[in-house]
Amino acid sequence: MSARLELKPDWARIVFVDEAGGTETTADFHYFWLRHNCPCLSGCRHVKTKERVIDTATIPLEIRPLHAALSADDEGAPALAFYWAPIATKDDGGRLVIQDEKEHVSLFPVQWLRDNAYAVNRTHIHELPPHDAALVTIDFAAYVAEHPDTGDSSQLSSTGTVLYKAALYDRLSRFGVAIIRNRGHDTEDIIHDFIDSKADVIPTHFGRIEHLRTNNTENANNDQLGYTNSAVRLHTDQCYAETVPGFQFLHCIRPADVGGENYFVHAESAANYLKTEISHRAYELLTTVPVRFDRKQAKFQALHVSPILRLSDEIDPATNERKLAQVRYSYFTQGAQTNVPFSELREWYEAQQEWDKLLYRDDFQIKAGLQTGDVVIYDNLKVLHARNGFAGPRHMAGVYLAAADLWHHLGQAKRSLAVK
Repeated sequence: MSARLELKPDWARIVFVDEAGGTETTADFHYFWLRHNCPCLSGCRHVKTKERVIDTATIPLEIRPLHAALSADDEGAPALAFYWAPIATKDDGGRLVIQDEKEHVSLFPVQWLRDNAYAVNRTHIHELPPHDAALVTIDFAAYVAEHPDTGDSSQLSSTGTVLYKAALYDRLSRFGVAIIRNRGHDTEDIIHDFIDSKADVIPTHFGRIEHLRTNNTENANNDQLGYTNSAVRLHTDQCYAETVPGFQFLHCIRPADVGGENYFVHAESAANYLKTEISHRAYELLTTVPVRFDRKQAKFQALHVSPILRLSDEIDPATNERKLAQVRYSYFTQGAQTNVPFSELREWYEAQQEWDKLLYRDDFQIKAGLQTGDVVIYDNLKVLHARNGFAGPRHMAGVYLAAADLWHHLGQAKRSLAVK
């Protein structure tokens, strides 16, 4: 039996090839499982008895191999070698010590891995969320250059407008976020990139359009983080509202002198990844345990209770499980957790930490620095957004839109292309 190896971000996929029978079988292995089952006699197994001596508690659950390769064991049989950075293990006195080695080698016979495979031919898997900004970026100026209006070459023609809005539809339906470079300076005009002229934005207790800057005088209830120069971590907006705006766009009026970059996570993809690749139990807790989202300001208060991940009644035919309907996640409006029994509270916090650790991985985030005239729009039910702290007079205009209005408007452009 031979094997092929593919290293995923959080586990290894091994394809076992039975040349005699002409069959292939796949199996997935967690990296921490592989490190725990290392067969070596250099700190993992006793030299004489071959019993395991490595302590499970010393193996980081986030461990990743430095590299791995096809190899052979001492008898020449096919094997797989995994190379790890040294970890702290316990000596005979119970003290943590780090082995004096540049890398630790675990050499597994392929047959042993096949005999001990615990996730054979796994089908319900999820890949990483989109994290390449180029996938979601549209250059408005390029559309104008290619499809100028005959009366004014600085404006987009009707054909160009349809193509531009169809591209927006594609990005938002697939990725939940679109970055529009060089869109322009008129926020009111930009609103109707996304909704019909007869439709309007969704006003909130901050006002019709938010002016997110430190010296804000336009908006009511501006005693919140968005009007400071502090970092704002990943969240969705208006979690404390019964009905949450479906979309928000940010229009860059002026970038910060230093910092202020935005970043986004497709939370629906992250939730599915958590469920199938990291911890189904964590996903279960985040979809069932209610959380109090409590917005308390000097002149405004609102409260809504909901799980962080709200499931719909729609069943996914591929998994026979309920689909994710909405993500509500806002650390700055999350109230005290009083809905979990004492003996279960730690488990709920651990579930939230597992979720949070995923969200802040580089391979989960789309990062973008917006310049004057740039716009970013995102699905407020499925995409988390954040910004870095900054210095200087950064100014973003924030606008909320109804999802039905947006899909109707952009859908018209998409359908008109299909007809052509």
